[in-house]
Amino acid sequence: MSETNRVIDSLQKVLCTATSTVSDSRVENNDYFKRRVLGFKAEIEFEKAVKDFSNELHFVEGGQFISKKISGAADDKNTFFYTTIDYESPTAYTSVYKRISQWDEVDEMLYIQVLEDDWTTEPFNITQHDGVKATTTILKPKFIFYQFDKASSSFTNHSIQDFSVILQHFNEPARKPSLFKIRGDEQFRYFEQYDIRTLKKIYATRYFLDNIMRQAQGRQFIDLDGFILKNDKVVLVEIKEKSPIEDGESMTKWQYGWDSRRLLWYLYLLNKLDLAVLYNVRRVNNRTERLFVQWDSLFIDDFLKGVSWSNSRGGGGGEDTLLAPYLYFKRLDEILKTL
Repeated sequence: MSETNRVIDSLQKVLCTATSTVSDSRVENNDYFKRRVLGFKAEIEFEKAVKDFSNELHFVEGGQFISKKISGAADDKNTFFYTTIDYESPTAYTSVYKRISQWDEVDEMLYIQVLEDDWTTEPFNITQHDGVKATTTILKPKFIFYQFDKASSSFTNHSIQDFSVILQHFNEPARKPSLFKIRGDEQFRYFEQYDIRTLKKIYATRYFLDNIMRQAQGRQFIDLDGFILKNDKVVLVEIKEKSPIEDGESMTKWQYGWDSRRLLWYLYLLNKLDLAVLYNVRRVNNRTERLFVQWDSLFIDDFLKGVSWSNSRGGGGGEDTLLAPYLYFKRLDEILKTL
């Protein structure tokens, strides 16, 4: 098996095991699992689009805000770990971490550098197609852990060099997490078109979120898709792949939705961190063929100027979405020129 196929095979096992299947009756063969797997494509392509546009713009990975589930007591508030996984030297993330460190609800900030070499394998439990449980193997990435010091705005090697640095703050689950069945590999074949370095970074992140963090009881996390950096400017980006909601042939009646839960989170971050937030849609022709058309982008403030506050729409997987006119959106290149 080639290195590429070994990574894809491990990614398939990890994602399948951790992802339940929620059907979407509106679109044939378009359940939550499929949308989740295909979602990586937009993020990969967006990073390429930014890099191709200008050497002055730098795309860096979004991180994860990780918290414990609050107890409900009056004095129990959300507090967060902030983590990122990437190949880059931690200094590439100084401006992002410095900005996030301003938020007093973020207690600890870790940068997890993934190394390309010295990966090994480890045992992994799965549920096969026929429902029979079995033990197989997956790739085990190699990492270096860094801690961000808020006072000096600098990174130092953490004294703990494994995931116990995070897991020690959580209890082990009272019972073993469900092992959802392994799905067919047809949804994963598109990964073969990407280079091994990109695939290993994706896998390393999912290894952490969908494998390691399943060992933490009551963990909650919300991820960020990425940041665009230019000098001292930091722009938070949300990246999706979809087609517009069309009501007739006239584009004046077309709309894009934004998951209301994500939208509320970004508004919260905007308020706490004074971040510009850019919504980017990799527009495809329809939800079945998914042929690329163009990138449509809009800052969150401009989205909210046209949002339909009196109604919302059910999104994929049961999420509620708020809608804004399609013609409010600009081409990505137009937006990048203004940064």
